[in-house]
Amino acid sequence: MPWRPMTVADLPPVFTLACAIHVDFFEALEVMADKLAAYPAGCLTLETANGDISGYAVSHPYARGRVPTLNHPLGGLPADADIYYIHDIAIDTAARGQRHAEAVVELLAARARAAGFREMRLLSVNNSGTFWSRRGFGRVHDELVDVSSYGQDATYMRRFL
Repeated sequence: MPWRPMTVADLPPVFTLACAIHVDFFEALEVMADKLAAYPAGCLTLETANGDISGYAVSHPYARGRVPTLNHPLGGLPADADIYYIHDIAIDTAARGQRHAEAVVELLAARARAAGFREMRLLSVNNSGTFWSRRGFGRVHDELVDVSSYGQDATYMRRFL
Protein backbone atom coordinates (compact mmCIF):
# COMPACT_ATOMS: atom_id res chain seq x y z
CA MET A 1 0.00 0.00 0.00
CA PRO A 2 1.77 3.14 -1.14
CA TRP A 3 1.32 6.65 0.21
CA ARG A 4 0.25 9.02 -2.54
CA PRO A 5 -0.89 12.65 -2.82
CA MET A 6 -4.42 13.26 -1.56
CA THR A 7 -6.94 14.58 -4.07
CA VAL A 8 -10.29 16.30 -3.63
CA ALA A 9 -11.93 13.02 -4.69
CA ASP A 10 -10.28 11.35 -1.65
CA LEU A 11 -11.97 13.67 0.85
CA PRO A 12 -15.23 11.70 1.34
CA PRO A 13 -13.46 8.41 2.24
CA VAL A 14 -10.85 10.30 4.29
CA PHE A 15 -13.66 12.02 6.19
CA THR A 16 -15.38 8.68 6.82
CA LEU A 17 -12.12 7.21 8.12
CA ALA A 18 -11.47 10.27 10.30
CA CYS A 19 -14.93 10.02 11.86
CA ALA A 20 -14.39 6.34 12.66
CA ILE A 21 -10.91 6.81 14.15
CA HIS A 22 -11.10 10.24 15.79
CA VAL A 23 -14.50 10.10 17.46
CA ASP A 24 -13.41 12.69 20.06
CA PHE A 25 -11.69 15.01 17.56
CA PHE A 26 -14.29 15.77 14.89
CA GLU A 27 -13.35 17.94 11.95
CA ALA A 28 -15.93 18.76 9.30
CA LEU A 29 -15.40 17.78 5.69
CA GLU A 30 -15.12 21.47 4.81
CA VAL A 31 -12.27 21.88 7.31
CA MET A 32 -10.43 18.93 5.77
CA ALA A 33 -10.96 20.42 2.31
CA ASP A 34 -9.54 23.73 3.56
CA LYS A 35 -6.36 22.02 4.80
CA LEU A 36 -5.94 20.19 1.49
CA ALA A 37 -6.39 23.46 -0.40
CA ALA A 38 -3.97 25.31 1.89
CA TYR A 39 -1.10 22.85 1.42
CA PRO A 40 -1.70 19.95 -0.98
CA ALA A 41 1.95 18.80 -0.72
CA GLY A 42 1.36 17.87 2.93
CA CYS A 43 -1.79 15.78 2.41
CA LEU A 44 -1.35 12.10 1.61
CA THR A 45 -3.50 8.99 1.42
CA LEU A 46 -2.65 5.34 1.93
CA GLU A 47 -4.27 3.40 -0.86
CA THR A 48 -4.97 -0.33 -0.89
CA ALA A 49 -4.43 -2.52 -3.96
CA ASN A 50 -8.14 -2.24 -4.82
CA GLY A 51 -8.11 1.56 -4.57
CA ASP A 52 -9.67 1.96 -1.12
CA ILE A 53 -8.29 4.54 1.32
CA SER A 54 -6.89 2.92 4.46
CA GLY A 55 -5.04 5.90 5.90
CA TYR A 56 -4.26 9.56 5.51
CA ALA A 57 -1.84 12.23 6.68
CA VAL A 58 -2.44 15.98 6.88
CA SER A 59 0.48 18.35 7.46
CA HIS A 60 1.45 21.89 6.57
CA PRO A 61 3.74 24.77 7.44
CA TYR A 62 2.65 26.61 10.56
CA ALA A 63 3.98 28.97 13.23
CA ARG A 64 5.98 27.93 16.28
CA GLY A 65 4.05 28.14 19.52
CA ARG A 66 0.59 27.89 17.94
CA VAL A 67 -1.63 25.00 16.92
CA PRO A 68 -4.59 25.08 14.56
CA THR A 69 -7.88 25.12 16.47
CA LEU A 70 -9.72 21.85 16.07
CA ASN A 71 -12.53 21.94 13.48
CA HIS A 72 -11.66 25.43 12.22
CA PRO A 73 -10.35 26.17 8.73
CA LEU A 74 -6.78 27.37 8.35
CA GLY A 75 -7.85 29.98 5.83
CA GLY A 76 -4.39 29.78 4.29
CA LEU A 77 -0.95 29.34 5.78
CA PRO A 78 0.39 31.86 8.30
CA ALA A 79 2.83 34.41 6.91
CA ASP A 80 5.17 33.67 9.83
CA ALA A 81 5.25 29.89 9.24
CA ASP A 82 8.54 28.65 10.64
CA ILE A 83 7.85 24.99 11.47
CA TYR A 84 6.31 22.00 9.70
CA TYR A 85 3.18 20.89 11.52
CA ILE A 86 1.76 17.35 11.43
CA HIS A 87 -1.95 17.85 11.98
CA ASP A 88 -3.11 14.27 11.67
CA ILE A 89 -2.06 10.76 10.72
CA ALA A 90 -4.71 8.06 10.80
CA ILE A 91 -4.51 4.42 9.76
CA ASP A 92 -7.50 2.08 9.45
CA THR A 93 -7.46 -0.84 11.91
CA ALA A 94 -6.99 -3.39 9.11
CA ALA A 95 -3.83 -1.61 7.88
CA ARG A 96 -2.15 -1.13 11.26
CA GLY A 97 0.94 -3.01 12.31
CA GLN A 98 2.55 -2.73 8.88
CA ARG A 99 4.71 0.35 9.64
CA HIS A 100 2.63 2.68 7.45
CA ALA A 101 2.53 5.37 10.14
CA GLU A 102 6.29 5.19 10.63
CA ALA A 103 6.82 5.42 6.87
CA VAL A 104 4.64 8.50 6.46
CA VAL A 105 6.34 10.29 9.38
CA GLU A 106 9.69 9.83 7.62
CA LEU A 107 8.18 10.87 4.28
CA LEU A 108 6.83 14.05 5.88
CA ALA A 109 10.19 14.70 7.57
CA ALA A 110 11.93 14.45 4.20
CA ARG A 111 9.41 16.84 2.65
CA ALA A 112 9.80 19.28 5.53
CA ARG A 113 13.61 19.25 5.17
CA ALA A 114 13.34 19.71 1.41
CA ALA A 115 11.07 22.72 1.98
CA GLY A 116 13.71 24.26 4.27
CA PHE A 117 12.17 23.59 7.68
CA ARG A 118 14.40 22.69 10.62
CA GLU A 119 11.75 21.23 12.87
CA MET A 120 8.38 19.51 12.87
CA ARG A 121 5.75 19.96 15.54
CA LEU A 122 2.49 18.27 16.45
CA LEU A 123 -0.02 17.64 19.19
CA SER A 124 0.03 14.15 20.60
CA VAL A 125 -3.47 12.94 21.55
CA ASN A 126 -5.08 9.60 22.44
CA ASN A 127 -2.05 8.47 24.45
CA SER A 128 0.14 8.46 21.33
CA GLY A 129 3.14 10.09 23.02
CA THR A 130 5.17 6.87 23.04
CA PHE A 131 4.72 6.46 19.28
CA TRP A 132 5.90 10.02 18.68
CA SER A 133 8.81 9.70 21.11
CA ARG A 134 10.05 6.68 19.14
CA ARG A 135 9.99 8.87 16.03
CA GLY A 136 12.28 11.46 17.65
CA PHE A 137 9.67 13.87 19.02
CA GLY A 138 9.97 15.33 22.49
CA ARG A 139 7.65 17.43 24.60
CA VAL A 140 7.96 21.21 24.22
CA HIS A 141 8.42 22.58 27.73
CA ASP A 142 9.48 26.14 26.97
CA GLU A 143 6.32 27.46 25.28
CA LEU A 144 2.76 27.96 26.41
CA VAL A 145 0.42 26.71 23.70
CA ASP A 146 -3.37 26.64 23.79
CA VAL A 147 -4.24 22.98 23.23
CA SER A 148 -7.64 23.16 24.92
CA SER A 149 -9.65 22.18 21.84
CA TYR A 150 -7.78 18.85 21.78
CA GLY A 151 -8.50 17.60 25.31
CA GLN A 152 -6.66 17.18 28.59
CA ASP A 153 -4.02 14.70 27.41
CA ALA A 154 -2.85 16.77 24.40
CA THR A 155 0.91 17.27 24.41
CA TYR A 156 2.77 19.75 22.19
CA MET A 157 5.83 17.99 20.74
CA ARG A 158 8.70 18.74 18.35
CA ARG A 159 11.38 16.99 16.35
CA PHE A 160 14.44 18.75 15.02
CA LEU A 161 15.32 17.85 11.45
